[in-house]
Amino acid sequence: MLYKTITVGETLKKLESHKHFSKINEVDFDYLVNLAKDEPTLLFIDSAQSEKSTLEDWLYAFTNIILINNSPIRAFLLKGNSKKENTFKNYYRIIGDNNPPETIARKLLTMIEKELSRLSGKSRSIIELKKMLILSMFYEGSVLFLGETGTGKNLVSEIMAKLSPRWDKPFYSLNCAAIPDNLIESELFGYKKGAFTGATTDKDGLIEQAHEGTLFLDEIGDMPQNLQAKILSVTENREFFKIGSTKSKKVNVRFLTATNRTEDTVLRNDLRYRLSAIQITIPPLRDRKSDIPVIVDNILKNKGYLLRFESLPENIRKLLLDYSYPGNVRELINMIEEYLAVNNIMYFKDIKGIDQQIKTLANEAITSYVTDKKTYRNFLESIHDRITKELLDIRFPELEYNIKMLSEEFGLTPRRIRDLLNKHDIKKPEKE
Repeated sequence: MLYKTITVGETLKKLESHKHFSKINEVDFDYLVNLAKDEPTLLFIDSAQSEKSTLEDWLYAFTNIILINNSPIRAFLLKGNSKKENTFKNYYRIIGDNNPPETIARKLLTMIEKELSRLSGKSRSIIELKKMLILSMFYEGSVLFLGETGTGKNLVSEIMAKLSPRWDKPFYSLNCAAIPDNLIESELFGYKKGAFTGATTDKDGLIEQAHEGTLFLDEIGDMPQNLQAKILSVTENREFFKIGSTKSKKVNVRFLTATNRTEDTVLRNDLRYRLSAIQITIPPLRDRKSDIPVIVDNILKNKGYLLRFESLPENIRKLLLDYSYPGNVRELINMIEEYLAVNNIMYFKDIKGIDQQIKTLANEAITSYVTDKKTYRNFLESIHDRITKELLDIRFPELEYNIKMLSEEFGLTPRRIRDLLNKHDIKKPEKE
């Protein structure tokens, strides 16, 4: 489960939720604060059915108390059948609409589910990433995405912008590695007529166009240092100069950035600190191979094919699951395109596959014997134990704690699986 929903107000009674309260003064504040910390909670309140003074106390609580207790609760105050508005303050949002409160809540939940579904997969790393996106719905600061090329940094930034308080404002993106250095400045800051040869009209840059919205700068590590200094100035002073202008312009832009380069030298330290209040690492595809069948199914479905991963030839399925994907999801998409075009996949298998890993482990076993007199049998038993625990850690929650399905994957009896779970202290979370 990615998140819980709690509803307040009789008009929201029909909405499926973890818990429902008829009135705001019936809500047990201690109950909210003590909700499971690993699952975000979305609280929907029909403000028309709440006393103003009580509601104001709750708004104060969300600004000053919830944050202190570090409880991941986010509140939506719904003003049904009213003039449309979308205001935001820290950990609550007021949303007005000409529709009834239940309709507004359903629209919000549908939007959340639609955006999160764009991230294919059920692996632990993807589940945690989706939870982070839910928590960030009420965060206005800058975010730095770290990840290899092709992992989906652009997609994640689009989802984050759509779920943010600026969801109905402009979203623009720029790949800093795809544009020549001498053009990036004019793309970002714009220019005045006559600023340079060829500037025949004024041009608004992306920073100005993204006013009150979000600007995503991909591969910011490839941006020249002098432009990084100008971006820093925008984030600190909320103003910028067009090329050729002597008058500054005020701007309100939220910056999302990404890089596949983690070395300290690619970003100015002051800019790194400014842009990375939150850092989110997007995992490479080779670390979440259990997601490959889901991703392939979604690719085929979106292209209108009835074909699915399980119906692909066995050799193709094995190839797709064995490959290490240096180009990540983008490379997988290209491989599926190739298969659909020529009914085969041609690729150069890298040497860092399982064969290379086996050689590395064999050398470690020899070293272990020489240094610690640990026999190969002891070494192999230790490796088997560690791999078993890792598989259980990954697949047990992904299979929704289904012992039978887990036993089928391991080729063991359910009783043996339970023994292994107890041995490694892996448990199904208790329901509240």
